[in-house]
Amino acid sequence: MTIRCRTQSARWLACLLLTVLCACGAWRTDPLPYADEFDNPDSGWGAERTGAFERGYEDGGYFIALRRPNWLIWATPGHTFADVSVEADVNAGAGAAVGLAGVLCRHRNRDNFYLFAITSDGYYGIFRRVGGGALEALTGEGALLSSDAIVTGDAVNHVQAVCQGEELSLFVNERPLATVTDTAHTRGDVGLGAASGPAGQARAEFDNLEVTSPD
Repeated sequence: MTIRCRTQSARWLACLLLTVLCACGAWRTDPLPYADEFDNPDSGWGAERTGAFERGYEDGGYFIALRRPNWLIWATPGHTFADVSVEADVNAGAGAAVGLAGVLCRHRNRDNFYLFAITSDGYYGIFRRVGGGALEALTGEGALLSSDAIVTGDAVNHVQAVCQGEELSLFVNERPLATVTDTAHTRGDVGLGAASGPAGQARAEFDNLEVTSPD
């Protein structure tokens, strides 16, 4: 299932087709910490291959590859948390084209979540989706912002999202990049997300996911 949305960026992120990818088991509440190094292909993130995208476990990590332009897809393991710190090693530029990738928190369903993302050409943003509406950037007045904290190209960056009460913060390579306040979502799953730009053919790789209490 896909839906259209609107968002803006400083460079290339203009309109995405959102496709939810998740483990389809029952929701459960799990204690923190929660971690996954993606060495076990049965750890709950699943795998899938279609004409538009592919996702799954590979070489001790997790990947999302997109074959069509202006698509955003994400995967979740099927947990419920409230306040969390979500961090992972993220390569947003493992494909030939510029890509966007990051982590999610408070994912309730396909219509409600927060996304903390970077691009392989050095931009970042905090996004939300509420009630099935547009994917909204909470940073930069609706646009992605640039930072020299992000290593560009085919490179690994450590991305951390802290979702604590009304505060949402993004750190990259241990540098604070943005903090915003929002009350739309208070609890939900964590996740991994990736998007392609107009050129398509994007690939993101993830490893060393760790979810802890932000306290």
